[in-house]
Amino acid sequence: MPDSAKKGHLVAVIGAGPAGLNAAQYLARKGVQVVLFNRDIRPGGLAEYGIFPDKHKMRQGLKAQFQRILRMPEVTYIGNVTVGQSGDIRLDQLRQAGFQAIMVATGAQKNHWLGLPGEDLAGVYQANDIVFHYNHLPSCEKKSYNFGSQVAVIGAGNVMLDIVRYLKLKGNTGVVTAFARRGPTEVKFDKETLEPVAECLDMEAIRAEVGLVQPVTERIGRDVTTFFQLLKDARIRVSRCDSGITIRFKFLRTPRRLVGDDNGRVKAIVFEINDLVLVGDRVVAQGTGQMEAIPVDTVIFSIGSRVDEGFGLPTSHGTYITTDQPRFPIDGISYEVYNPDLCANCEDIFVSGWARLPSEGIVGLAKKDAERGARAVISYLETLQPLDSTAVQDVLDRLPQLDKPVVRLEGLERLWAEEKKFALARGIDDFRFETQTEMLDVIED
Repeated sequence: MPDSAKKGHLVAVIGAGPAGLNAAQYLARKGVQVVLFNRDIRPGGLAEYGIFPDKHKMRQGLKAQFQRILRMPEVTYIGNVTVGQSGDIRLDQLRQAGFQAIMVATGAQKNHWLGLPGEDLAGVYQANDIVFHYNHLPSCEKKSYNFGSQVAVIGAGNVMLDIVRYLKLKGNTGVVTAFARRGPTEVKFDKETLEPVAECLDMEAIRAEVGLVQPVTERIGRDVTTFFQLLKDARIRVSRCDSGITIRFKFLRTPRRLVGDDNGRVKAIVFEINDLVLVGDRVVAQGTGQMEAIPVDTVIFSIGSRVDEGFGLPTSHGTYITTDQPRFPIDGISYEVYNPDLCANCEDIFVSGWARLPSEGIVGLAKKDAERGARAVISYLETLQPLDSTAVQDVLDRLPQLDKPVVRLEGLERLWAEEKKFALARGIDDFRFETQTEMLDVIED
């Protein structure tokens, strides 16, 4: 804990994913006392619950990095506590308790739906929910999924490939078709994520599909050989296909409605076929009005996330609103919350990471954005007088007392030590207690 007599600034960071942790680290290195509030027991966010389970080296590297941040003397961790308008603590209560600024780094916590007819049919899922399920996020681990043999994934990014990998490891059989609004040169996945499922690519069907859309992509100056090179690079070490899963692609397709059978399960998707145009340097899909129905028995939306509208900050198009005239812009970017109607006192609230721009990039980009946002907070703090005392516990004592376990760093240390002991005893790379009850039992023991 920091010295109770120390003079300086005090900031609350909401969210302990990659953005929140790295914002806390940047602020702490500048001498700011930081209280890091986290909805979950574990820190890490998507780095903890969004990375494919067998990526042990990546997981352990991030975990070690995050532990170093949490052990900084300027950082105080408060886990298993929700902050927001309907949470355990409201934003105005943080301000009243004595925090001089608030950094919101909660990520994009809500699924993004398109509002299509038929989204409530059985067999229609969100990719994020599936990822959290197989990574044992406590709120999602008890959900069940019934995947058929004709799976449509709306979206062509890394998460789509992780879903295919999960289906492959589960022993599912059938065809997984990824549908993209634009062309093959605009796919959002990388070679490393494709490699584990590259054996499943139906190259004959993919070549045929690319051949159909190639005139459209070439008309706007895009070369499909880059797409095929990506597939080729991922398939270099693939000797044969020993999976019951087959991956195909459909391009220039925007879903318009889902059709159900007599039992209430999805049986088809109606797509609008797109054209492509250039708007500046961006490739934009434009509907042609031509429709096509494709039979499916499972639909998985992998189209990103949106922020929580119930958090208490103004939102628009799935993101929190920032002012277009920031007092403290960083690299031309605004991190300052703004809405004169809904947020009369916003000058001390900042957003970063996916809370600022949902579904944009992964851990590395979240870190960079968090540090830029923290720089904006530092600029704001320089306009304020330092507090006579930044005694964190005095400020926490002014917050509402909660009738639930609150997890501090010492509790996390017990959890990490016990999990390391279990992993060593079993001779495995990693072990995690998965339920809230298990984790709290260890922490409170």
